[in-house]
Amino acid sequence: MEAGPSPTEGTACEPNAETPRLGFRRFQPLDRRISLHEEVLALRGGARTYRQIADEIELKFGIRLSKSTISDWTSRKASPLRAGHPFVARPTPELAYVIGVEAGDGFLNVKPRSYQYRIRLRAVDREFVEEFNQAVSKVLGCPPHRLWKGEKTRETEVEFGSYSLHKFLMQKLDDLKPFIEHDKSCAAAFIRGFFDSEGCVEVSGKISGANTDLSLLTYAQELLHRFFHIETRGPYRGKMKGTILTRRGKSYVRNADCYSIYVVMQCAGLFYNEIGLTIERKKIRLETALGLS
Repeated sequence: MEAGPSPTEGTACEPNAETPRLGFRRFQPLDRRISLHEEVLALRGGARTYRQIADEIELKFGIRLSKSTISDWTSRKASPLRAGHPFVARPTPELAYVIGVEAGDGFLNVKPRSYQYRIRLRAVDREFVEEFNQAVSKVLGCPPHRLWKGEKTRETEVEFGSYSLHKFLMQKLDDLKPFIEHDKSCAAAFIRGFFDSEGCVEVSGKISGANTDLSLLTYAQELLHRFFHIETRGPYRGKMKGTILTRRGKSYVRNADCYSIYVVMQCAGLFYNEIGLTIERKKIRLETALGLS
């Protein structure tokens, strides 16, 4: 979970009743505090005094920072960037895997009021959640987090708090492509993450991936062909908008058409060797179909 600043960090002077205070998170979200922090460092770099910085921040943002807050920020004693786990974007297979999972089963959200930026996965297959746990921990440079099971479900969950990683993963797919296409290992990790999330392996060994985002499916096809010479078919429209989806014991009305892509059977062995599958039941089914077990 993210660790936010203490309630006393960033407490502001109040020259008049109309000047907002910078203090509790319910008044200033993390992204606003980060913007203020960046502005303070830029102003301090221009050799301004703490009083001059406070005046300029108040003029620009309508918020009066205390001298102690400015001092702590400019001396690096404190920083809103330390909320949650820090993240530096570098192309690695682990990051590509996380991107692939988040394109499918993973989800991102912000806790109301506390502004905790969360990266989370919930799934029936524990080994899938564990793989995601290991990947995110390497991306953030922190120990793996504790897994837990929901009280009313068989699903295993894991959750990380990181504003910077959350913000990174919220980007459009086009902005993330350099990290996915960095090299063959990154491309394979992204595809494996996506198929771990959205893939299916039939008894016959047929491998498919489904999603409502056509551009995501066609991108996965492009990567499979360009990096691994794996041929696919589709996308084909399956379940249509307005039909009922039952998931995790709850029923929902689909708000978009769902499409699927299929790996041609002649390439199933190549997929197994080059991409692989994390979820044991899918892996065993594919190995059986390929005569490997």
